[in-house]
Amino acid sequence: MRSDKILALFLASYISLALLGKFTFRDYLGGLSWGALLYALGFSLMLLLGYNVEKKFNRPPQRTYVYLVLGVLVSLAAGIFGVVVALIVLLGGSIILRRIWQEYHRYIYWAGIALVIALPLIAMVKGVIPILHPQTRYSDLKDLYLVSAIFASLLIAYKPNPIVFLLGEAFAVVSTFRTNALMIFLTYLFRAEKKELKRLLIIGVPLIGLAFLARFYATKSVYPIWKLGFLQSLVYRAGFSYMVYEKLFSLGMPFGNFELLLNSNAREYVAALFGKVQNYTYTIFGQPAYDLGVFGLLEAFIVGMALSDSEKSPMFKALSLAFLVPAIETGFDALNFGILMGSAYFALLTSRNVANIGGNMG
Repeated sequence: MRSDKILALFLASYISLALLGKFTFRDYLGGLSWGALLYALGFSLMLLLGYNVEKKFNRPPQRTYVYLVLGVLVSLAAGIFGVVVALIVLLGGSIILRRIWQEYHRYIYWAGIALVIALPLIAMVKGVIPILHPQTRYSDLKDLYLVSAIFASLLIAYKPNPIVFLLGEAFAVVSTFRTNALMIFLTYLFRAEKKELKRLLIIGVPLIGLAFLARFYATKSVYPIWKLGFLQSLVYRAGFSYMVYEKLFSLGMPFGNFELLLNSNAREYVAALFGKVQNYTYTIFGQPAYDLGVFGLLEAFIVGMALSDSEKSPMFKALSLAFLVPAIETGFDALNFGILMGSAYFALLTSRNVANIGGNMG
């Protein structure tokens, strides 16, 4: 299934769920902003247009430089892990790094598995076990669970491995962060061969359900006054993130503020706009609307092109979708946007190298 159809399905599903949340909980989430809704629909159309228009322009070298610059600059704003991502993107095309990978990829792969396991274990040893102590999910060490999930996704995108999948999902459930679980599941879903899908769905769907239940349990534990049931909470959460987007839309129009994408604590920054200290998600439309205003629609076009280019490699197609789909609700930050640009960059680079090899063999 083409990436644009997958993305269109998720976008339509989220917007529908968000609107349901807005109408169901309008006393808490306020009335609907028609301007913000039109922007969200326009952003979605521009994203899909960028995906499809790219196929008509055969200028991959120029696009490669665009993804390289954007990937490096944005990733640098994402903290230490973002700097690592930026360096990988920057050096990934070098002959030296490719030779290192060819010779030592097995060792690098096993080192990645070690990190998937070691990082959350460090958090656990320090007492950050959100499924047992929900209040610890707000500790700075929670990011160790996120980095573990990212490494698990990278490994699965490179080579689908059910053991890595189960390890990653187990730690995601312990973290109580649904995004971690979704990231790993979606990577496997989009990377696995058809013969593996049945097994994946039988095992993976219950694990995703467990991750969502763990998040609901954590919310009930941290906020005793929470009265909504499980399904009501899902609808409210979608509507709440959309309401945050509407606020960013009102602040960003017409020409934006450009303070969000390059902020290393984007979700804390957004919460601060509401006078809060938590992390607020703001949908895929929120960052472009706040940073660039009407010009955020151009960002949608570039994202669509990047998604299309990432399809030139099964590994990077899976990776880009795995980070893009959760961003529909959580919003773009420096890390997931940088990884998306990096995926498009590496996919173009890989396809060009394969084409050159084929030409030389011919």
